[in-house]
Amino acid sequence: MQDQATPGPQGQRTPLALPPGPSAASADPPTLPPFPAVHPAELGPQNQIKPLVTLSGKRFTWAAGVRAALGVGIPFAIVTAALGVGYGTFAALGGYTVLYAAKEPYARRAITLALVGLGLALSLALGSLAAGTALLYVPVITLVATVATFLCGALQVDRPGGYMFTLVCAMGAFLPHQPDLVPQRAALVLVGAAGAWLVSMSGWLVRPRHPEHMALAACFEALADFFASIGDQPSDAARHRASEAVHTAWVTVLRADTKRNRRTGEARRLRVLCRRALDLFQAAQLLAVERTRPLPPEITDTVRALAGAVGQPRLVPVMPAVLADTETAAERLLRTVLRSAAEAAGRPAVKEGEIIPGRRPTAGERLRAAFDRSSLVPPTALRTGLGVGSATLAAVLLPVVHPVWVAIAAGAALQGGNVVLDFGRVLQRAIGTLVGVAVIALFFHDLMPNQWLVVIAVALLFGATQTVIARNLAVGAACVTPVGLFLAATGQPGAHVGDLAATRVIDTVLGLAVGLTASLVLWPRASATRLPRQLGRAVRAEAMLLRATVTGQIVDDPAWGSTRRAARRELLDLWSVYEAALGEFTGRRLDAERLWPAIVTAQRLGYRLMTTPETYRAEPPEPIPADDLDRLDAYLAELASAAEDRRPPTLPELPDLWGYPVLRQHLKRLGRTIARANEPLPARQLPAFVQRRILAPPARFLYGARRASVADTEQSQPGQSQRPAPNRGPGDRT
Repeated sequence: MQDQATPGPQGQRTPLALPPGPSAASADPPTLPPFPAVHPAELGPQNQIKPLVTLSGKRFTWAAGVRAALGVGIPFAIVTAALGVGYGTFAALGGYTVLYAAKEPYARRAITLALVGLGLALSLALGSLAAGTALLYVPVITLVATVATFLCGALQVDRPGGYMFTLVCAMGAFLPHQPDLVPQRAALVLVGAAGAWLVSMSGWLVRPRHPEHMALAACFEALADFFASIGDQPSDAARHRASEAVHTAWVTVLRADTKRNRRTGEARRLRVLCRRALDLFQAAQLLAVERTRPLPPEITDTVRALAGAVGQPRLVPVMPAVLADTETAAERLLRTVLRSAAEAAGRPAVKEGEIIPGRRPTAGERLRAAFDRSSLVPPTALRTGLGVGSATLAAVLLPVVHPVWVAIAAGAALQGGNVVLDFGRVLQRAIGTLVGVAVIALFFHDLMPNQWLVVIAVALLFGATQTVIARNLAVGAACVTPVGLFLAATGQPGAHVGDLAATRVIDTVLGLAVGLTASLVLWPRASATRLPRQLGRAVRAEAMLLRATVTGQIVDDPAWGSTRRAARRELLDLWSVYEAALGEFTGRRLDAERLWPAIVTAQRLGYRLMTTPETYRAEPPEPIPADDLDRLDAYLAELASAAEDRRPPTLPELPDLWGYPVLRQHLKRLGRTIARANEPLPARQLPAFVQRRILAPPARFLYGARRASVADTEQSQPGQSQRPAPNRGPGDRT
C-alpha cells in the first residue's frame, strides 16, 4: 500500500489508499518526500543577545506570580509577627515549595509539594549541621546539589528542580554553627512549606480540573500548529511539538485518573477528549503524508477553537463546511474525529467515557531508567554538584563576604543543560544582577528597612520575579536581586541596603564564572555522546512496531497501544537529545548534525508506523512469511547496532514487504542515512599556502632543508619527480 502518492492532475484528488502489491517488483516504486538537509533553525544555537531586550512566550504568568507572592509572603508574615523577622526568614525558605508542581493535577501536586517541603527542611538541617567547618559543608553542599538534581531529573520534577534544595542547603551552611537550633530551623521551614502547600492547593476549591484543562488546551494548540504546517513546508518540528503535547496531556489526565475522580462525568469527558486528541494527531499524520498543498485555514481554526472549549464547553466550534466533500481516507478520518471531539467538548459531563490505556510508571522504574546509558540525568547531576562544590570551595579560599551568594550563583548558572544554554543564562543573570544592584545603589542606598517593609518587599519582588522570568530571565534576575539584599541587611542591624550592593555583584559574577567553567569542563559532550545510543533505542522500538504491523497484530493485540506509546517516548527523547547536542562544543555538534538525516528518517518512519491501524484498517495486507520476518528482524537489529556503535551497517538483504512498499523505502533510506552519517571523515589538512608560507620557514630554520642524496639523484630518471609516490589503495595501478 502506498501512503505517499505523487500529486495527481489539476483539480483531481489523489486517494490515500492504493491496492496492496509487491514493493520490489513494481515498475514504479514509491518515492518518499525529501527531508531537509539541515535541521530547523529553531533547534540550533540561538542569538544570546536578543533575549536580553525581547520578551519570549505568549503572556506573563500572572497566576504563578500571585501564587508565589502569597506562598512566600503569608508564612513569612505570620512567623515574623509571632517570633521576629530572623525566624520568619526560615519560613520564607519553606515557602519556596510553592514553585513546584504548578502544572500537575491536584492529586499528584499534593504529594509532590509535601515531599518537596520535607526535602527543603532536610537540606537546611544538613547544611546547618555542617556549618562552621569547610571540610564538612563543602562536601555536604556538593552532595545535596548532586542528589537533588538527580532525583528531580529522574522523577520528572519540573523546574526549578534541584536548585532550591541547593540554595536552602547553602544558606544553612553559612549560618552560625548552633546544633541545638537545627530542629527549630527545620520546623520553621516545614511551617513555611505547609503555608505554601495550602496556597498552591487552594485552586482545587475553585477549579479542580484546571491543570488537566491547561494540558489539553495546549495539546489542541499544538495540533492546530501541526495542521497549519501540512503542505509545502517540512512539518517535522511541528509534528514533534504536537506529539509531545499529546503525550503530556495523556500523562496529565492519567495522573489525575484516581479511583475517586474516575467516576465523575468531567473525568470521563477529559478521557474522551484525550483520546480524540490522539485521533486528531493520527489524522494529521495521514494528511501530512497525503497532501502536498496546505489545508484550508478553516480546519486549523476549528482545531484551535477546541482549546478554548476544553474549559468552557459553550465555546465549542462549528464544523467547517470544507469537510462536507471528503474523498480520501485521511479526510474522512479527520471529519469523523473532529465531529467526535467537538461533541465531547460541548458537553460539560459525559456519562460513559473511554478508559485511557496504560499505567503510571512507579518511582522505582523511573529511577532505574535514569541510570540507563542513554540518560542525561547522571552527567547533569554530577556536573551541577561538582560545579556548586567548586564554587563553594572558591568562596572559602577567597576573601568573599557572602560565600552563599557564590554557591547560589553557580547553581543557577548550571540550570541550562548544555554550554550554549548555560552561557545564555549566565549572561542574562549577570546583566539582571547588575541592573538590580544599580537600582538599589541609586535609589535605595541609605534605606534601613524595618521588618514589615522587608516582608512586603520580599513577597512582591518574589511574585514579580515569577511573573516575568518565563519571558525574560534578565528582568527576573533584576527583580530577585534585591530580595537577597533586603534579607542580608535585616541580619545586620544598622546596615544599609546599598552597602551590600558591590559585594553582591562580585560574589554573583564569581559564582556564575565558576558555574560556566564547570559547564565547559565537566561532561561537555554528554548529549552528543548519547545521541547514537538513543537513535539505536528508537530503531529498536520501531522494530517492535514494524513486527506487529507485518504480522497482522495491529487490530486485536492489546499490546499494540503500549508498544506505540513506548515508541513515541523514544522518538521524543531522540529529538530532545539531538536538540541538547546542538548546544555543545562545535566538534561534537558537527558530529550530531551528521546524524540529522537519520534522525528525521527515523522520526518519519516511527510516526508512519503509529498510524498503521488507521491506514490498513479497511483492507489489511496478509502477514509476511516467517523467513522474511527473520530477515527483517536481522535488518533492523543491524541498523540499531550500527547506530549505537557509530559504524556503517553491514545490512543483510531486505525482504520484499508485500503490501508495504513505503515502509520498505523508509527502511532503505534509514540504512543509507546511518551509513552516510558514520562514514569516516577525510583528514583535515591545512591549506597549501599556510603550509608553504607559514609552517615551512620555521621548519627549515629548526631542522634544515632536506637535500636529496647522491644515490637518490642517480636512481631517479630524468624528468621524473623525486617526490615519493602517494599511498595507493587496493586495486590501484602504478
